[in-house]
Amino acid sequence: MSNVKIELFKPVKTEEYLQAAIRVADFIRKNEVITPEGKYWKLGATEGKEPDKAEVSFIHNRSLYAGAPGIAFFLLQLYDVTGDESYLKDAVLAGDYLVASYKEEYSKNPGVHSGAAGEGLFLKTLYDKTKDEKYINHAIKIAEDIYAFGTKDENGIHWEGFYDFMGDAGAVIYWLKIADITGDNKYIGYAKEVLDSILKLSVNYDNETTYWKLFDPSEYFGSLPKGGVVPNFAHGTAGVVYLFTKYYEATGDEFYLEEAKKGFNFLEKIAIYDEDAAIVPYLYFEADKKPYDVYYLGYCHGPSGDGIAVNELYKVTKDEKYFDFFKKLSNALINAGVPDRRSSGYWNDCLCCGSAGVIYHFLTASDIDDKYLTYAKRTANKTVSDAYKDEDGYRWYNAWTRLKPWDVEAHLGLYVGAAGSASALLAAYAKIEGIEITKLFEYE
Repeated sequence: MSNVKIELFKPVKTEEYLQAAIRVADFIRKNEVITPEGKYWKLGATEGKEPDKAEVSFIHNRSLYAGAPGIAFFLLQLYDVTGDESYLKDAVLAGDYLVASYKEEYSKNPGVHSGAAGEGLFLKTLYDKTKDEKYINHAIKIAEDIYAFGTKDENGIHWEGFYDFMGDAGAVIYWLKIADITGDNKYIGYAKEVLDSILKLSVNYDNETTYWKLFDPSEYFGSLPKGGVVPNFAHGTAGVVYLFTKYYEATGDEFYLEEAKKGFNFLEKIAIYDEDAAIVPYLYFEADKKPYDVYYLGYCHGPSGDGIAVNELYKVTKDEKYFDFFKKLSNALINAGVPDRRSSGYWNDCLCCGSAGVIYHFLTASDIDDKYLTYAKRTANKTVSDAYKDEDGYRWYNAWTRLKPWDVEAHLGLYVGAAGSASALLAAYAKIEGIEITKLFEYE
């Protein structure tokens, strides 16, 4: 009887995380678009379908979320790990394209995930690698253009009309970084204007507890019940908590730290508890004591994202209650069956709403307790196994909108597609092997 294992039965090894990331880069290169100014990449392998209005705001060629800046960011990470200059060269060509094709009106959408701040964030990272002044100079220009295109009125400063972390308010993080680079405190002032505008949307839950009512998701997804408040990281109170905490870190202004704490209190009070685990509902309804029975697990609306905000609070305060809640969020992922069980709130292999975000979360949690590294590895192993593999490379076919499970695409992007899955696999590989890697800004 033969003792040779067939491929089906071979366990996934750590080295395969790196190989998978390289094969994702191969697939990305199969979908590159060369221009006189540089290069960018197709949004997905099966382009041609009509996107809905929610997709259009994020899934476009210039967004860190789905387009050239995010894909090129992943290629910089791959360069960090492999030393292969061709990945750096691809990222440089993407930077050249973004600079040459930029129009000031692009900064009407300021978001760090969906808009101009994401371009600038990538260019700042590219400057860190190349020391080419044109990239940091352009990043500073974007910071100025974003402010110039803001509408200033009795409601404060605003652009697209959404103050969530993945919307207009993402510019706060960008300005804080530009302030740190330039030493110019006017960018701190720009960030403060946005945060003060968000404060106007505060709702008191009870004494010392606040939430922010930023938008109603039923306006985008008609099958959702109306009147829901989004509490989690990407579009709700947890994201605001993160922004206020980061502003406190930059300025030492205790007022914004206190506001962050009030927002955390809201998350803690509406969370559902199961022994040593806690999870915040996808939607909160002000007039209804019964929670909406959908719980996402990923970065956008679940523990993976909420953990970023809570961990940030813990880092600046060292208050054990934040540490304990972060562990409860981590345990919620485990109790929900991650990575094996695909629940209604955990369906994709991507950073935003799936396994890549969970890998990143467990890697952060492993700094607290080694047991979480085991779950990071298990999730990474399944992510590698779930990839579609052929001669062109690796990618994952996902339904970005859970409410449209038939609408499947092999996106290439950082938060929505293959680059994000590969980024998480690289982060896991680097953690295990003790290699320094450029970090996504949320995980710095």
